[in-house]
Amino acid sequence: MSELKSYILIGSPGSGKSTWGKNMIEVNPDVTRLCPDDFRAKFGSGEGDQTVSHQAFSATKSGMKDALSNGKSVLIDATNMYRKTRKDFIDIAKSYNAETIAIVFEVDRETLIDRNQKRGENGGRNVPVHVIDNMLSKYQRPTHEEFDVIKFISKI
Repeated sequence: MSELKSYILIGSPGSGKSTWGKNMIEVNPDVTRLCPDDFRAKFGSGEGDQTVSHQAFSATKSGMKDALSNGKSVLIDATNMYRKTRKDFIDIAKSYNAETIAIVFEVDRETLIDRNQKRGENGGRNVPVHVIDNMLSKYQRPTHEEFDVIKFISKI
């Protein structure tokens, strides 16, 4: 298997993905973290600006290709709750012979709502509860048909 790795984070808002991802790249500086929310903030009015989502995801995919083509592993920090939304990232990884690794954050609804509220109170992005509920109701757990490795993170 290639030394290149593509870590694809999967989880609802408030599940701990970004915290885990930022900590992971601190101890693994050879991994490039790419987050559509960062590109939304760059192209739009902030991390939650859904009007620039297409542009943000295009930039994330482009950044992924650039990193992999330069021999750098990547970490995709997005919800990736559905097969369709993670398929492009998986396809890009496989086109560079990178190992695909799902890092999955399955957290109960009550904890998600609580963390989301606290994040908003601390000046962070507060995702509407109905958006979280909708994501949870449509969540598709990753499979080994999609990924080479699947790791579940239980505590953040």
